[in-house]
Amino acid sequence: MSISDTGSLIMNIIIHRGINQIGGCITEIATDNTKIIIDLGSNLPGCQGEEFTKQDIEHITAGADAVYYTHFHGDHVGLSGYVHDDVEQYIGKGAREVNICKYSVLAKHDSKYERDLSVAQNMKTYEAAQKYDVGGKGEIFITPFFVDHSAFDSYMFLIEADNKRILHTGDFRSHGYLSKGLEKVLDLKAKNIDLLITEGTMLGRLDEKVVQESMIKAGAKALLKEDQRPHFLFALCSSTDMDRLASFHAACKETRAKFLCDSYQKSVLDIFTKYAAPYSNLFNFNDETTKVLVENCDFERDLRPNGFIMPVRASSQLDFVKKMLHYFPDAELVYSMWKGYYEGTEEQKSQNVIDFVNLFHGQFHYLHTSGHADVETLEKVCRITNPSMGVIPIHRDKNTRFEELSIAKTVNVITKSVTIDDMNIIVK
Repeated sequence: MSISDTGSLIMNIIIHRGINQIGGCITEIATDNTKIIIDLGSNLPGCQGEEFTKQDIEHITAGADAVYYTHFHGDHVGLSGYVHDDVEQYIGKGAREVNICKYSVLAKHDSKYERDLSVAQNMKTYEAAQKYDVGGKGEIFITPFFVDHSAFDSYMFLIEADNKRILHTGDFRSHGYLSKGLEKVLDLKAKNIDLLITEGTMLGRLDEKVVQESMIKAGAKALLKEDQRPHFLFALCSSTDMDRLASFHAACKETRAKFLCDSYQKSVLDIFTKYAAPYSNLFNFNDETTKVLVENCDFERDLRPNGFIMPVRASSQLDFVKKMLHYFPDAELVYSMWKGYYEGTEEQKSQNVIDFVNLFHGQFHYLHTSGHADVETLEKVCRITNPSMGVIPIHRDKNTRFEELSIAKTVNVITKSVTIDDMNIIVK
């Protein structure tokens, strides 16, 4: 810890990674005797940045009292397995279960994931809107607040230390089923903010149309009802995007089509039902009249009369879908992911996704909306929080310019190392 010219202690904010790339975010906040890390994300596929090694993460987390994760996506939690067992790691309760579910499957096929599974199983959990004294030292306090994102059980963090209030948004949006409370939380809990650390993913995707998640359900329903005949749809999407899966499930319920899934997808849906169904029946996936396990169904009896939607994973289900196409040669593909994986730059493209699309001769129905905040929402968050010291935009492409937003005229945008009011901000 360093000392200012006035003799007072300086709080360090270190952006280890994320200022010039989407994903791989790592933020450190340290006071005199307390240190906290927010997210230890691995690089996304196609990222040109060099990945951190085990030694790098051990160095970053050395002396840390805790690591807090905003959500379970790999670009935020992917390096958790490198953290020494002496450092406590925290995540939301539902997110912890999804993480365990994911790594349990991966570890069965590859022993390299056994460490990740062990770490996921031993993570501690936090509660929304509960204030935690990090390390019990009375120096850094952290309060998680629920946000809507394409990862179930995501949070932003209010960090209070050295009479400063820092808001770290994590990944969030305002157009999902559970995003209505965003402005209320900010109005009640995030006023008088000194420093805002926010994602800026969509700053580099201004031509990408952001629509309400409910429009995805309407689009899926229209496809299932088109021409008044059964439709057989494979939906290429994330297996852990609760809103997207709820949209497809609801479309099936409203058209009498079947919502087809495998046993892994069912295990994820069971977690969603456990934690989210009490808040909205939209997330109750226990409707056995609609949901069908592919391992147990009779294709002719269960699927052919009214059609189906089946969410599928680009990483592991290509061969399965090839076999299914023998039974349903007129099946269609619903593409429900970022288009960059298929038609982006060479660094952005995913061969798994390309192979899937090519299986359907390059033809697909596009039903997607981003899991990230659009520019209007980013500006709104800046206006509400009105950070007195400034805003640090992370989780953004290096070519995007937060400074060009209208809000930047009234808010100090910090992208380089600087010391402000006894706060030492280091951007690596």
